[in-house]
Amino acid sequence: MQSDHAAPPEKKASPPQRRGKGAVEAAVPRDRILHAAARLFRERGYQRTTVRDIAEAVGILSGSLFYHFRSKEEILLEIMREAALSLCLRAEDVLNRTDDPAERLKQIIDIELEWMVGEVKKNYLAVLVFEWREVPESAKPEFTRLRVRYRTIWVNVLKQYGEVVPLRIPVDAAAQILHGALMGAMTWFRPSGRYTTQELRDMLVKLVQA
Repeated sequence: MQSDHAAPPEKKASPPQRRGKGAVEAAVPRDRILHAAARLFRERGYQRTTVRDIAEAVGILSGSLFYHFRSKEEILLEIMREAALSLCLRAEDVLNRTDDPAERLKQIIDIELEWMVGEVKKNYLAVLVFEWREVPESAKPEFTRLRVRYRTIWVNVLKQYGEVVPLRIPVDAAAQILHGALMGAMTWFRPSGRYTTQELRDMLVKLVQA
């Protein structure tokens, strides 16, 4: 005998929901975008690099960058902030780890050399050094404070070094010369070239010794 009530129709399984491309692109790590942008800014310059260039390097649509950053300028500032703050923190860590003036000087030079030859860091450092003119007026106080903070470390380390090893020039000038030489070396120094990073560091120290 058949029931008066028909069996309810079987429910079809819902197809699995697919994440839209926008959701996938929104999940792209910020660091991946920053690394790509830093490399392009270093190779082409900030002004000659477009948002589309950065997106293509990452492998996403240009509009998807705005899930993470409001503008190309914000990407630039984030790269520069990361480099400037990291250099300050690393240098301050040296001061906390050793009291030896010669060792302090060697280690803060080593920090910049490490950034200069690092696969990713060299791009961040180049942007910090060569794209300063692109920093908007509203952001300059922040970056000026970081620059002063870092320079103060260098001057103090050289002052202490000069108390045990005579310098041929005043401390302020020694800091400028060493920092300038390091920045200049960014354009020519290669770890696989004629000099090792340690040899370059030792030559830089001798530049300011009496």
